[in-house]
Amino acid sequence: MEEKQQELRRLVEQVMGMLIQTPSDFELLMSQIYQKTGQRLSMSTIKRFWGYVDKENAGYRVRVTTLDILSEFCGYQNWATFCQADVGGEEESVDMGNRHLFAKDLVSGDLVRLQWKPDRIVTIRFEGSDLFTVVESINSKLRPGDTFHCLHIVDGMPLTLFGLVRDGRIVGNYVCGKIHGVSFSRK
Repeated sequence: MEEKQQELRRLVEQVMGMLIQTPSDFELLMSQIYQKTGQRLSMSTIKRFWGYVDKENAGYRVRVTTLDILSEFCGYQNWATFCQADVGGEEESVDMGNRHLFAKDLVSGDLVRLQWKPDRIVTIRFEGSDLFTVVESINSKLRPGDTFHCLHIVDGMPLTLFGLVRDGRIVGNYVCGKIHGVSFSRK
């Protein structure tokens, strides 16, 4: 059981594109989990699961609901589905050595250009925290004025835009470059 939990921790870090080690990492993960799944895990639950706080002295036992939420975050229906999958298999491995852009490294007003196949080009403006606004959209379903949340862009990987809002209405989530990934450049 502990081996599968360790496998889940590694996969969550792959999805995040970073190691989860510091209080700010746990905070970022907590936010991403909520944005992606609509479910909340407490900071203390996440820290205990990662071994950041002492599990043994607290009498800690991982709840299945925690494992379900983390599995869903990684694209599985639940913990049972995750346990049945060959997560470590060759076909599931991803090299995360690509360029990264974190929202926390941007300043309000910064522009980022996104491109993906076949001929999509979208310019977004960083508004602060993890919020972006679409400024320009060429050959994409995204429209100027759309807003969304995003913490992390990885060059060459699909990009999920969380909480997409259009004309004051929540549209949902949107994936750019689902097959071939997205490239980005700062303007």
